[in-house]
Amino acid sequence: MVVKCKINGVTYKLKVLMNKKAKLEGLKSYSILQENEGVIFIYKTDTASSFDFSEIRFNCRIYFLDSQFDLIHKESTKPYQTKLITCHKPFRYVIEIGA
Repeated sequence: MVVKCKINGVTYKLKVLMNKKAKLEGLKSYSILQENEGVIFIYKTDTASSFDFSEIRFNCRIYFLDSQFDLIHKESTKPYQTKLITCHKPFRYVIEIGA
């Protein structure tokens, strides 16, 4: 399933990742993201976890949102970044797009 989401005035097509396997895979299988393309992780309840970008081949932006879709944290990543990305507040949604 794909949903459309506007971020900073740009509409993105986001592939919805809901099951555990899809969330673990994330962007690892992508060699590049097309313009205005990304993924959204949807959690049934507020959660806290770290995101690993060590196998991601391109620059990304990651947005953490609460249950009301309010932005609570964002970061940019580099290709093959080894530093884990962590949001220090519970989140319900995570969006990853190319940077």
